[in-house]
Amino acid sequence: MLENKLYNRWLVVVGGLISQFCLGALYTWSVFQRPIQEAMGWNAAEVSLAFTLNLAVLPVCMLLTGKLLDRIGPTKMAIIGGSFLFAGLMLTSRTVTIGAIWPLYIGYGVLAGGGIGMAYGVPVATCVRWFPDKRGMIAGLAVFGFGMGSVFWAPVATQLVINFGPFTTFMIQAIYSIVGVVIGASLMRAAPDNFKPQGWEPPAPQSGKVGASLHNFTTTEMLKTPNYYILFIMYVFVNVAGLMIIGHASPIGQQVAGLSVVEAGSIVSILALLNAFGRLFWGTMSDKIGRMKVVFLLYAFSAIAMFSMNFLNSYWLYAFGVGLVAFCFGGAMGTFPSVTADFFGAKYVSTNYGFVFLAYSVGAIIGPRLAAVINISNGSYQLAFLISGALCVVGAIMAFITKAPQQPA
Repeated sequence: MLENKLYNRWLVVVGGLISQFCLGALYTWSVFQRPIQEAMGWNAAEVSLAFTLNLAVLPVCMLLTGKLLDRIGPTKMAIIGGSFLFAGLMLTSRTVTIGAIWPLYIGYGVLAGGGIGMAYGVPVATCVRWFPDKRGMIAGLAVFGFGMGSVFWAPVATQLVINFGPFTTFMIQAIYSIVGVVIGASLMRAAPDNFKPQGWEPPAPQSGKVGASLHNFTTTEMLKTPNYYILFIMYVFVNVAGLMIIGHASPIGQQVAGLSVVEAGSIVSILALLNAFGRLFWGTMSDKIGRMKVVFLLYAFSAIAMFSMNFLNSYWLYAFGVGLVAFCFGGAMGTFPSVTADFFGAKYVSTNYGFVFLAYSVGAIIGPRLAAVINISNGSYQLAFLISGALCVVGAIMAFITKAPQQPA
């Protein structure tokens, strides 16, 4: 305990950033999709199922490992997650040798997705406990590393695939991912129970500001409150909008704005950058103006962008519209961990946020699928934009009226 009290809490943030930066390398999937198809002769639907499995498994494993984090600490938990990621990518690299698709599904989809889920929540939960005075900024900074990892590693993976092929690249990715996670994990420490920085006192409950909940809700207690289900539904709505755009940014741009394949591809890089910076910006803003005010703005801006999407008929208009959605989506990723800690306390945030983060799986299934089905049926994404925009309007209303739960008697 004495070691933790004397430990420099900013080293925990540095460790979290390093770990998240390397974990973000996994989200370079689009670089691998077509080369795998060409190498193995499988169609797009068969290959892309691996990424779908990855997205679905990630939040589930994050949830299952929440209590384990409290028992074994952040260093061991992050290394366990990194080890699963390493094993998954190594198995994926053997796909071409084995000559079957199951190593892709088990390796990339289940093991790598599970490893990311185990390790992703570690820096978020750990840093939030060390920084009750700056929860929004720190949570945003923790997930900012993940977003920037996807930006940085995409061109690296592209060159590796060109020179060595997709499966050897998975092996290389496995090595630099585990090295980075281990280095980052070695800097992380668990905060003492009810840690408070010197000279800081939490605001009064129900203030909507930092530290709003004085009671640490267990997961069972949290699930008995209506506030959890409100947050979950709200989080689903922003994930539907964000993942719809991120998953279809290139074809939407070609259809709506008449972009070339190259122009549409450049939009993807813009999305990745704004997604990353949105995590840090909105998380920091939530410390200054209040968590739910920021959430309201995220939904309001997303709704405006989605309703306008069909009219963004030039490169820069389209880049601005989808960039705004990505900026707000990243903001939700950076803000909702702090909202969870404010509403339900920081002690059990690793498990509690795991339950909230299940909304990511729901959004990942609904958003991209909704856009694809509507486009196939109608030859246009317009109805998908309207539905998503309407969900964001509902989310804004919910954010406006939602308060922290009552303290238990």
